[in-house]
Amino acid sequence: MSGQSIAPRDAKIGEFILELGDFARLAEEALTNLEKDPESNKGLFSEFSEKMIAIRGTAQQLELPSIARIAGYGEEIAIKGSSPLSPSQTRRAVSCLWDALTTVKYMLSHPSQETSEEQQFLINRLEKTLQSLGGARPTVSGDEIDALLAAQRKH
Repeated sequence: MSGQSIAPRDAKIGEFILELGDFARLAEEALTNLEKDPESNKGLFSEFSEKMIAIRGTAQQLELPSIARIAGYGEEIAIKGSSPLSPSQTRRAVSCLWDALTTVKYMLSHPSQETSEEQQFLINRLEKTLQSLGGARPTVSGDEIDALLAAQRKH
């Protein structure tokens, strides 16, 4: 990357950190309420999921793949959390969402610090939790979408 492209990217990351601060406050309130009364507050999982989608998208645009990956797992776990779960599954989901949120905040605030070992530990935990909740939703790659659109145009 040239020096000219780094400065705008750093500015955008700074804006992202500021936006995340507002989100983090709301997300922390949601997770606190989920811990207190998971059944009455199931809808908060959907709100958390929407915020993780936004974080993932912004992280992808800013070429922050580790943050995007963690946010993606957070999104999937939050979606699973809104479905009927046992109390222990709900606690595990909320705990993982806390970890995902805390890690994303840390990674954005300390971009130059090496956290690959901690990231991998968290990613393994998020993957195991997601599997215990039934796995991720099916996804469609960009290539698959292109193939479907090309096939559609032929007809």
